[in-house]
Amino acid sequence: MDEGKKGSAHPNLAQDVLASLSFTASDTDSPFDAWRSLLGVLFDVLAPKNRTSGSFEASFTVHHLGTFLLCRSIADGGRYGRTEARLNWDEYDHIVVSCVVSGGIALAGSSKRLRPGDVAVFDLSAPVSFATTAVEALHLVVPRIALPASVAPMHAASCRILRRDSAMGILLRRILEALAEAARRFHPVEVVALEASLPDLLASCLGPAAAVLSTGDKGNLGRRLRRHIEENLHRGNLTPSDLARDFGMSRSQLFRQFESSGGIETYIRRRRLRRALHRLCDPRHANRRIGEIAYEIGFSDEAHFSRLFSRTFGQSPRSVRASARQGGSGPLFPKSEGASFGGWLGELGSQ
Repeated sequence: MDEGKKGSAHPNLAQDVLASLSFTASDTDSPFDAWRSLLGVLFDVLAPKNRTSGSFEASFTVHHLGTFLLCRSIADGGRYGRTEARLNWDEYDHIVVSCVVSGGIALAGSSKRLRPGDVAVFDLSAPVSFATTAVEALHLVVPRIALPASVAPMHAASCRILRRDSAMGILLRRILEALAEAARRFHPVEVVALEASLPDLLASCLGPAAAVLSTGDKGNLGRRLRRHIEENLHRGNLTPSDLARDFGMSRSQLFRQFESSGGIETYIRRRRLRRALHRLCDPRHANRRIGEIAYEIGFSDEAHFSRLFSRTFGQSPRSVRASARQGGSGPLFPKSEGASFGGWLGELGSQ
């Protein structure tokens, strides 16, 4: 049985400059089970209560745009949920901005319903349950640490809905539609510029979020630590001892928060190197010295930085910058071959 028959999202290798994956349920032996397997990395997926036996139609496309994912989903009716129990082991910490193109979504436990043109903002760290009719939607998946704290607070935020006739609802819908139209035409350098401006643009449209104090909100300490690290990568004293002192915790407690990332020092080094990679590819920093960029993000020795960078990305800082000037994406964006939706979600914001 080939990969398509198993129901995995497979690479779209047409003329895409950036990596993309696509899935079509009709290409599988058991369409609904394949759909449930694909989205099972995010949700508990159930068939609608009134579903009759027969065919199930669904398709899914995802484009990897560096620090965020852009998805288009089309599917017959279903039920989806992220429960308190799931949040206890699920480590996804992203914000999802979704726009309904056609069909409808009903949020469980309320009278709220999303209709074509409406925009919803889901925090994957908060429990949510919803049901859909046959629906097409666009989704922008952004890691929490990439957004300002007002939009993505430390505590999980409740689902927000921006109606299709509201000013910010219209703006967000147009942003998602424009991204979807441009996705296959983006040049890597254009995506780098977009990544720098998109978080502030989203923050302007969304405004402050209302936090939800949930019994399942176990990751609050980890979110606070990661936010603090992201905002202080430039500090030379961003060390385990200083972090433990600043947060009033033991070193062992601190280390446990980053076990899945290879340890606290590995996590900090990876975030610094990733930021350096983005700046080397960003045309706004094209005239700055490589050493200046390295020092600015917390490295005290340019030669040591260059060795770490080359070992991590397989290219020297100088060659990455040269490639970016010629329009190459180099190690900045992942490749489609061998990729999976779940893998991209897990790596988003943690590389």
